[in-house]
Amino acid sequence: MRTSLLRAFSFVLTFFSLTGVQAQSSKDYHHSDKCGHVLLEAWQESQDPTYRQRKALAQQLFENQLQEFENQPQFRIQSILKIPVVVHVMHAPGEPIGTQSNISEAQIISQLVVLNEDFRKMLGSRGFNSNPVGADAEIEFCLATRDPVGNPSTGINRVSYASSNNHNFSLDLSMKAMSIWPTNRYLNIWIVKNMSGILGYAYLPEDMATDPQRAQIDGVVVGCQFFGSRDKQLPGQTFNVDNTFGLGRTTTHEVGHFLNLLHTWGDGGCASDDDVFDTPNCSGQYFGCGTPPVQCGNVRMIANYMDYSDDVCMNVFTNGQKTRMRAALTVYTFRASLYNPNNILLTGCSDSVVSPFADTLFLVNGNNQLVRINQNLTTNLQIRVVNQLGGGFSGHPVRFQLIEQPGNALQLDTVLATASNGTISLPFRTGFLPGSYKIRATSTVRRGGQIDFNIAAISASAVYPNPFEDEVIIKLDLPEEERLEIQVFDLSGRRVLAKTIIAQASFALDMRGFPEGTYTVRVVSTQFIDIFRIVKIKP
Repeated sequence: MRTSLLRAFSFVLTFFSLTGVQAQSSKDYHHSDKCGHVLLEAWQESQDPTYRQRKALAQQLFENQLQEFENQPQFRIQSILKIPVVVHVMHAPGEPIGTQSNISEAQIISQLVVLNEDFRKMLGSRGFNSNPVGADAEIEFCLATRDPVGNPSTGINRVSYASSNNHNFSLDLSMKAMSIWPTNRYLNIWIVKNMSGILGYAYLPEDMATDPQRAQIDGVVVGCQFFGSRDKQLPGQTFNVDNTFGLGRTTTHEVGHFLNLLHTWGDGGCASDDDVFDTPNCSGQYFGCGTPPVQCGNVRMIANYMDYSDDVCMNVFTNGQKTRMRAALTVYTFRASLYNPNNILLTGCSDSVVSPFADTLFLVNGNNQLVRINQNLTTNLQIRVVNQLGGGFSGHPVRFQLIEQPGNALQLDTVLATASNGTISLPFRTGFLPGSYKIRATSTVRRGGQIDFNIAAISASAVYPNPFEDEVIIKLDLPEEERLEIQVFDLSGRRVLAKTIIAQASFALDMRGFPEGTYTVRVVSTQFIDIFRIVKIKP
């Protein structure tokens, strides 16, 4: 278990950094303050003498509830839990959007993409791993498209904040009073320019369970240079991100705390623990990206998001951590309310697709439309099969078969793969024979666990010019006079445009007023779904 003595010692060493010491350059962050969790606990104790006692009781209660959660399978139905997010950009006064602490929308969206990659262990991303205990947490995040009173929103709230350059815990309540949205409906994330030697901090739900100020302070705070990923930066964009911690893993780490994960070393030595069975005990913080050391008789899991490794090294949440996070989202009502279906509808998350990328499709029972990929999408197509409630086949093998349809010269009943998480990569690339194919996914452990759906390789539809400035022409090989639904999604998976038209041989999609960047266009007809990836550039 974690030790209060060590935390108190850490507090004595670093308390004076909380109120005015400026954040250091990234090369100096390799010390015990990279994450503010320990310091935050010490601060809470300094403000409330009953804090430790309340926390100990809350911890024990959660451990009892966690055991109940683990022992009763009906509490662990595998389904994707989606959490609405609002990002409060608490920028220094006078900074234009896209500069310094007033970070751009593209940089914010890049962080949402990274969160989804990391929490979903997304194939083909930095968040994917082959660790035997590595888990798809089946938790996703979307920028809200509705504010608390139902008005349209980007999910980004920009506020001029005079103390953005020297934010500290003593200013936490007053800063959040300027901007906070209901904490039982949104994951509130605050971006500030600088903190006192730390990259970010968050409140554990077990800390919040008995805190009378929960509704005023709950959420995550991150320094602007550590929010977003330079990986997602497109030509012409400039992200204000750190060299070492500029891949978005600080926010992944802090959201882990928000979902009740502790540091892998339990904030102590070998005798301490993070209360997760499949994260090896280790001693103290780890920095850098070297060879994993042997500590406490174990090879340290430096790739775990809850360590202090450099961003480029991190890519693992374990199965035990997944269980702990999902238990926290179940037993704490103020966390469970986030993904309540009514809240997802009211916050506008129902307008978001599951994946931030066009080449990932989530196909549901009964979807018999033919999915056609345009030639500018030349990557593998990732397919995940889910049930009607959004639950996957996690932990159970799924057998995929490619079945020849008439007129296609492919071997009949080819077994493509057996996947344990219901996901498969299909190599539909330019030059693949056009036409329709039947994909059959079969789960041997579930009654009725067989799904057939149709998919096509490259279609004759096209988009041009691409990249484009103001409008893009979409040419379809569909009958004219058919009603079509046009949906446009940004990189975060948020739907930014929806309209219905009568099909023509070609039509112009007007994107004036939209920021430059990459978008996904879905053209839905009665028989087909055509998917295009388009890139808007500055005129």
